[in-house]
Amino acid sequence: MKCKTTLLKTRAWLAGLLMMLWISASAQRIISGTVHDKSGPVAGASIVIKGSLTGTTSATDGSFTINAANGDILTVSYIGFETVELKVHAQQKYEIVLKEADNLLSDVVVTGYATQKKENLTGAVAAISGKDLQNRPITNIAQALQGQMANLNVTTGSSGGAPDARPNINIRGYTGLGNKSGGGISGAPLIVLDGIPGGDLTTINPSDIESISILKDAAASAIYGSSAPYGVMLVTTKQGKKGARPSITYSNNLSWSQPIGLPKMINSVDFANIFNEAFINSGRTAWYDDETLQRIRDYKEGRMKDETINDPTPGVDDWYGSGNGYSHGAGPNRGNGNNDWFKIFFKDWSASQQHNLGVSGGGESSRYYLGLGYLEKNGMYNFTDEKYKRITIRTNVSSDLAKWLTLNIRSSLSRGLNSTPATYPDATGGNLMHQIGRKLPTTPFRNPDGHYSDYSNIGLFTEGGKQKYTTDQVQVTAETVVKPLPGWNITANYTLFGTSKNTENFNKTVYSYLPSGNKVVMFQTAPINSLTKSNEVQDKHVINLFSTYEKSVGGHNFQVLGGYIRDLTNFKYQYATNSYLYSNDLPALNLTYNSTPSIGDNMRVLAVEGVFGRLNYNFKEKYLVEVNGRYDASSRFLKSARWKLYPAVSVGYSISKEDFWKPLSHYVNTLKIRGSYGALGDQWGDNPNQDNYYPFYPSLGTNAPNSSTWIFGNGRQAYVTSPALINSSLTWASIKTFDLGIDATFFKDRLAASFDWYNRRADDFVGPAQALPAVLGAAVPQANNASMQTKGFELTVDWRDKAGEVNYFVKGVLSNSNARVIRYPNPTKLLSNWYEGQQIGEIWGYETAGLFQTKEQVNAAPSQNAIDAVGWTPGDVQYKDLNGDGVITPGSSTVGDPGDRKVIGNSTPRFLYGLSIGADWKGFDFSLFVQGVARRDSWISSNYFWGIIGGEWQSTLLTPNLDRYTPETPNGYFPKYYMTSQMNKNMQVQTRYLQNSAYMRVKNLQIGYSIPNSSAKKLGLQRVRLYVSMDNLATFTRLQKTIDPELSIGDSKIYPLQRTYSFGINLTL
Repeated sequence: MKCKTTLLKTRAWLAGLLMMLWISASAQRIISGTVHDKSGPVAGASIVIKGSLTGTTSATDGSFTINAANGDILTVSYIGFETVELKVHAQQKYEIVLKEADNLLSDVVVTGYATQKKENLTGAVAAISGKDLQNRPITNIAQALQGQMANLNVTTGSSGGAPDARPNINIRGYTGLGNKSGGGISGAPLIVLDGIPGGDLTTINPSDIESISILKDAAASAIYGSSAPYGVMLVTTKQGKKGARPSITYSNNLSWSQPIGLPKMINSVDFANIFNEAFINSGRTAWYDDETLQRIRDYKEGRMKDETINDPTPGVDDWYGSGNGYSHGAGPNRGNGNNDWFKIFFKDWSASQQHNLGVSGGGESSRYYLGLGYLEKNGMYNFTDEKYKRITIRTNVSSDLAKWLTLNIRSSLSRGLNSTPATYPDATGGNLMHQIGRKLPTTPFRNPDGHYSDYSNIGLFTEGGKQKYTTDQVQVTAETVVKPLPGWNITANYTLFGTSKNTENFNKTVYSYLPSGNKVVMFQTAPINSLTKSNEVQDKHVINLFSTYEKSVGGHNFQVLGGYIRDLTNFKYQYATNSYLYSNDLPALNLTYNSTPSIGDNMRVLAVEGVFGRLNYNFKEKYLVEVNGRYDASSRFLKSARWKLYPAVSVGYSISKEDFWKPLSHYVNTLKIRGSYGALGDQWGDNPNQDNYYPFYPSLGTNAPNSSTWIFGNGRQAYVTSPALINSSLTWASIKTFDLGIDATFFKDRLAASFDWYNRRADDFVGPAQALPAVLGAAVPQANNASMQTKGFELTVDWRDKAGEVNYFVKGVLSNSNARVIRYPNPTKLLSNWYEGQQIGEIWGYETAGLFQTKEQVNAAPSQNAIDAVGWTPGDVQYKDLNGDGVITPGSSTVGDPGDRKVIGNSTPRFLYGLSIGADWKGFDFSLFVQGVARRDSWISSNYFWGIIGGEWQSTLLTPNLDRYTPETPNGYFPKYYMTSQMNKNMQVQTRYLQNSAYMRVKNLQIGYSIPNSSAKKLGLQRVRLYVSMDNLATFTRLQKTIDPELSIGDSKIYPLQRTYSFGINLTL
């Protein structure tokens, strides 16, 4: 009876339970909706029923379905957007609009081997979204980063605005000393692509980038050890999303570019008169005779149709001023053209294009991304097919093989094709901008027979050879992630980087035509054709094994990281060159017949190994601590000096999370102070580009038998030279950085600000060793005996708000740094070398009193004969007697005795800034980006500035040079011109001609329109955006117009930058 009663009770209980389950199930129903932002659908958004584990993600078109009951709260979230909560009611379909998060401190940013909430960071880290870098006609992503993040210094390199230009990247200023004549070294940061160190920005398509993070201080960078002594750039590429339908995106950019900052030559009549003036001032015969001057005037004024005439010398078959006649005494000064060679050699416009295709999506346990890119950038040179092409393919695939096991495969392929004019000695060789700049306007463009003149060098472009570069790069990463327990991940990956660069320089024999019609080898070229081929191959193998564990206990949050890395790089190079090709149209080495070809090769290996670790701790995200370090080894050192430990520590305090802050939180919403100190090693000493991978081994030279070698036994023998002395104690340079920072948001998180001050000291750079007696008989090896210090600050301010239906933002960045030498083996403090206490970039020079106006003024002034003993006349520069000894001298060129010189300026860019402004309204969007340098001095000694620099073969005259001293124009800017070395006396480094190269440039202006989603869907598309973009739109500077402020380095003879107008479209299917 008791069992029966129990059974009845059990049945009743089960029936009641089933009834409740039925009621609950009947209360739930399938609801649907869409998630979108102002631009269109949001794929991959998380939709979760609050307080439960039930959830889903939105598809490519933003749609979703989920089982929910009335009264449930749906929580909708997506990275970078504010979380939305809504209560389920009777309606069946919901439309959810996400708004971009204003509080930048809530973002998740990528750091070394992990991601962190920005509000919990204790190191100096900056981040930018890939969306901010797209839709610009650039060949290198670094070009789009210029001015975007404080103290990320992107400067134009020696390639200027060439199609394959590679900008220089630096974080926080000078990093080394190097050769004094070359100035301080600005070492580049380590590029980490999808977690793997060693990436190359030239191979990355901007459309594939999800985000970029910059690790600036030692605490943030220490995890990467000796590979990152001067910061890290973390590039994260796009991934697919689990459960998302396939999404296809396409974008293009069609652009038209025109050169900016090109020098402008003066007209031929003024040129000839001033050239003659300079010759006469030097006591030389006028360069242009009266007959030539008359022809120059007649041609300029239209009374003569040809730019030259036949050489009337009996028996001479040549054109005046064309080239070959120079051997007969009728040189380039006999032509009568009127040519601005900069305008001739450069196009007015050049068209380029970019196309990008992306496919992404995912299943329940997998995700994928495929990116394809094509870039074609045409150069600005006339008369030749100058072009750079790049093709990129990137795939990122991730699959959950089990709940505890994930497999990731990432791969990228890139091919770069670059074609430029071949190099000819004294014509297009070396720096073509230099060759153009020393051409005379009077040199004929064409001879009367219609052929290009020799001295124009145009024939080398139209009929000469080519330089061709083909660069192939591949990167493949295979990665497994094991999750043994909640919060514990173990990651192992292997990456292969492969690079192959093939170069071909084919110099054809080019001919010119004489008045008789005879064909001769062009005067400006070698009489023979030649071919050089080279191949560089580099393979890099990276093995990473690391593990992370996260745990929270109460308000205590821990994250532990430990890992191992091995990086092996093999490099091989070989080349061959020969001349005398059987055919001018068949560039093949086996079709050359010179009996003395040149061949060579070299190879080297570099291995880096390290173990690393990091501990993060915070209490209620209020008190923050991070300790990390790396124990590194490099094959560049002997085993006794190979390993080095470099630790770092950082702390943070989120004051705004204290209870006492609540009364202020209405105005200052968040406030965090942080500080860090850490050390890193630099295995390259003071030259990050050196090729000496084995400094602890003495190098041996070889000599083949020739007429100058010694005779032994039966004749002259091959031999090996004696090895040089080495320093077996060479070791790492040590870089220690102290950083203080503050992050805050104000006014309901609409205003965010971040400020950092840092002090970076680098010790044990490689410098010259102390001199030893000459009886040693060998050069003294270098030693770790140099140090420098860099101090600076950086500020970022970002305001984001909404006025009615207009969303807008204003973002500004400002940074500054200065560096000085702390230690260097220069006891006498010679100005020609680094010395202790020197501010890097300082410019020593004379203070200018003006230009002498009368001979009496010259006689009454302190003697300047120590500078030039030939003599001084009106129109020459007068220097001030700073030390009051009655004479102007350079002294002994030391800090203690600089003569009448002093520090008159500094070439270091100071106070670098960027300003971004943007807004959107009803589908229209607008953005403006301005970048500049507030303070910088430049001393430019080339003919691009001075015009005439003392020799007719290296001089020119540009429009600013018309403002010069003559007896009729005594207040001219430039001094009296001389066509001898006498010109040097007026070109001494001095205050009068020191240039202010500060500038402000409108880098980009972009206007776009996104058509309404309803209209896009009628076209079968999810999103359509059209835009126009303008780069380098305007420049404001006091610098002389012949020189671009971004190119005011060295002699400023650099390929010009361009103003670019582009149109593009972004489609999402």
